[in-house]
Amino acid sequence: MLIAMGRRKAYMDDGGDSSDEERGRIHFDITEEDLEEERQGFSGVRKRKMFDDSSDDEATPKGGLGSGGWKTGGTTLFEPAKKSSTPEPQKVASPKRKNAFASASSSKPEPGFAGFSKHTTGFGQKMLEKMGWAAGKGLGAGGEGIINPVETKLRPKGMGMGFKGFDERTAQAKAEAKKQSTMRGDDSDQDQDQSEGDSGDSDDSGHKKKPGKAVKREAWKATAKKARKPKVVYKTANDILSEIIEKAPEAQQKVIDMTGPTIREVSLADIRTSDSPTFMETTTRLPELRHNIRLLVDLARGDLENLSREKQANVFRLQELDKELVDIQKNMERDTSQKKRVEEIKNIGVQLERISRDSMATGAYASGNITSLFGEYFEILETKYMDEVKSLGLDSMVVAVWAPILKYKCVHWDVLDEPTWGVDDVQRWRKLLRSNDDRDEFGDLIASKGVNLATPYETMMNTIWLTKVRSAINNRWNVRQPEPLIILLEAWKPLLPRFIFENIINQLLLPKITTAVSDWDPRNDPEMIHSWIHPWLPILEPWRLAEIFTNIRQKLSVVLRQWHPSDESALHIIIPWKQVWTASQMEMFLTKCILPKLTQVLRTEFVVDPQDQKIEPLVWCLAWKDMFSTTIIGQLLEHEFFPMWLNMLYNWLTQPRDQVNYDEVGEWYLWWKAVFEEFGLCSHKTVSQCFRKGLDMMFMAGNGQPVIPPSF
Repeated sequence: MLIAMGRRKAYMDDGGDSSDEERGRIHFDITEEDLEEERQGFSGVRKRKMFDDSSDDEATPKGGLGSGGWKTGGTTLFEPAKKSSTPEPQKVASPKRKNAFASASSSKPEPGFAGFSKHTTGFGQKMLEKMGWAAGKGLGAGGEGIINPVETKLRPKGMGMGFKGFDERTAQAKAEAKKQSTMRGDDSDQDQDQSEGDSGDSDDSGHKKKPGKAVKREAWKATAKKARKPKVVYKTANDILSEIIEKAPEAQQKVIDMTGPTIREVSLADIRTSDSPTFMETTTRLPELRHNIRLLVDLARGDLENLSREKQANVFRLQELDKELVDIQKNMERDTSQKKRVEEIKNIGVQLERISRDSMATGAYASGNITSLFGEYFEILETKYMDEVKSLGLDSMVVAVWAPILKYKCVHWDVLDEPTWGVDDVQRWRKLLRSNDDRDEFGDLIASKGVNLATPYETMMNTIWLTKVRSAINNRWNVRQPEPLIILLEAWKPLLPRFIFENIINQLLLPKITTAVSDWDPRNDPEMIHSWIHPWLPILEPWRLAEIFTNIRQKLSVVLRQWHPSDESALHIIIPWKQVWTASQMEMFLTKCILPKLTQVLRTEFVVDPQDQKIEPLVWCLAWKDMFSTTIIGQLLEHEFFPMWLNMLYNWLTQPRDQVNYDEVGEWYLWWKAVFEEFGLCSHKTVSQCFRKGLDMMFMAGNGQPVIPPSF
C-alpha cells in the first residue's frame, strides 16, 4: 500500500500529463474517507512480523505452483491436493492447519478444466500422466500442488501500476494470502506452546532432565527462529524529514516569507514550529485541481513565449520595413531628380532639332561649323548631363544633328587641300561622341565590357567621312607626295575610331605604297626613294613597312651586281637607310652586296708606288667606313692594304745603305699616316698596329740591324 501511495505521489509531483483523464478516459472514485484511512495506516511506524525472507514484493503473496490456496468471493480457485497419508514425525499440524488442508483436498477443478487440450496434441498431459499425475488432482508427488491455472486481473487502460491505491490482486490471490496468514498463525502458537513445555521439564531435585528427541527438535526450531532476518520497519515521509531536520546543524539562515500580505523575514525554526501545511500535505492535496492549474500555467507560458517570439519577429520585421522605407524614399527622390533631368534633356533635344531645321532652311549649315551652330547646348550636355550621355546614350542625339551638316560639307570637301577640316569641332566635342576605344573611369576599354557594336559616332565617321577620304586616296593622291595624307592622319589619329584608322592604313595606304615601290627603278629614277618613304615612318612605324623595306633591299641588291665602287650614287642611296633598317639587316646587305666590290678594287686596281702613287681606289673603299662596323673595315685594311704597304717598305729598306734615303722613307711614312688620319682611322686598333710594324722596320734599318720581313 505504501508503494502505491509513493507512486501516486510521484505522479502528482512530476506534473505528468493527465490529458487522458481530462478527456474522460478513466476516473477513480476515491473519497476523503479512503485517504483518511491511508493516512491513519501510515501515520506511524508500521511493524509487521515476517516469517520468511520477505521483501516489498513478498508483502503480497503471489500464486504459483505449490503455493497455498487463493480464494475470491468465496470460490476457491487454487487448492492444494491431498497430502500423503504418512505424517511427518518432526512436525505436528495444528487443528487450523488441518482444516485448511482438508479444504484444499476437497477442491475440484472448475468447469471446462483442461478443455484447451483438445486443440493441441496433448503432449504435456501425456508426459504428466506417465509420471503419475491424474486429471483433477494437484501437481507434485503428493498431489499438493495447484489444480486450476493462475488467475490474472486486468488493469484499466491508461493507468499506471498502483495508481491511486488500485489493488491489482485477484480474488484468488487474496484468498491465498488469507490462508497463508492463518497457517503462519497456527505455527507460531504451536512453537510458543512447545517452548513453554520444554522450559518446565526438570526433576524434583532441581536438576534438568536429559533432553529427549522432542527437546532437541524444539531447540533446533529456536535456533532457526534466531537466524531469521530482522523485521522490516516502514517509515513515512514525515518521519524521514523529521530525522533529517533533527540531525542537521542549526544554521542562522534568513528566509523571506512572501505568503502573507507583507514581506517578512523568518528563521527555519519559526518555519518548523509554524502551523503551515507540510510538504507532503501541500503536494498531495487536490491533485486534480493542481494538475489542471499546472496545465493552465503551461498553456499560459506557451502563449507568452509565442507572443514574445512573435513580438521579436515583428520588431525585426519593423526594422527591415524601416530600412526598406528609407531605401524606397531614396529611390523615389533619385527617380524624381532623374525625371527632372530627363525633362531638361528633352528640352535640349528639342532646341537642337529646331536649330538643325533652321540651319537647313537658311543655308547656315554650309559653313560646316558645328560649334557655332550647336555649341551652346553641347556645352550644357558636357558640363551638366555627362552621366546621362553615357547611361542614356545621348551621343546619338548629338550625332543626329551633326551628321547632316557633315554629309553636306563632305560633298564639297577637298581632302588633299584641306586635310584638317572638321578636326577642331570633333576635338572640341569628342566627349559627347563616344567610341568603343574610349576608356571608362577605371581605365578599361568600353568595348571589352560587352558586345562590340558600332556607336553612332563610329557609324557617322565610317559612312560619311571615310567614304570621302577613300575616294581622295584612290583617285587623286600621288604616292610621291605624302605630305597631305600625313597631315590628315596626324591630325585625325587621336580622334578616329581605331578600326577606321587601321582601315585607312591597311586598305588604302600600304597597298598603294607597295605598288609604287614595285614600280621603282633605282638605275633610272632621279628621285631618291627614301624621300617619299621615310616621311611615313612616324605614322606607319617601321614594323608596318617591313615588307616594303625587304622589297627595296632586293631591288638594290640586283642593281649592285653591276655596280663599281667609283659610283658614289649607291652610297647616297644606302646611307639614309642605316637608321631605318636594323643593324643586322644593314650588315647582311653590305656584306653581301658592297664588301666584295671593295675587296676586288683593292686587289686589282690599287698599287703602292712611292714614285707615282694613285690613291683613288683606296679612297673609294674608305668612303664606306661609316657604313661598316669597325671590325669589318679593320679586316678589309689588314688583309688588302697593309700587306702591300709593308712589303713596299721592306723592299725599300733592304736596298744597299748608300741607295736608301732615310729622310724620304720618313716623309713617305708620315704622308700615309696623314691619309688615314684624314679618314679618322689612325686610332683604329688594326691600323695603329700595322703602322707600328712599319716604324719598327725603319728603326732596325736606321740602326744597321737586319730588317725582319713582315708576316701576316
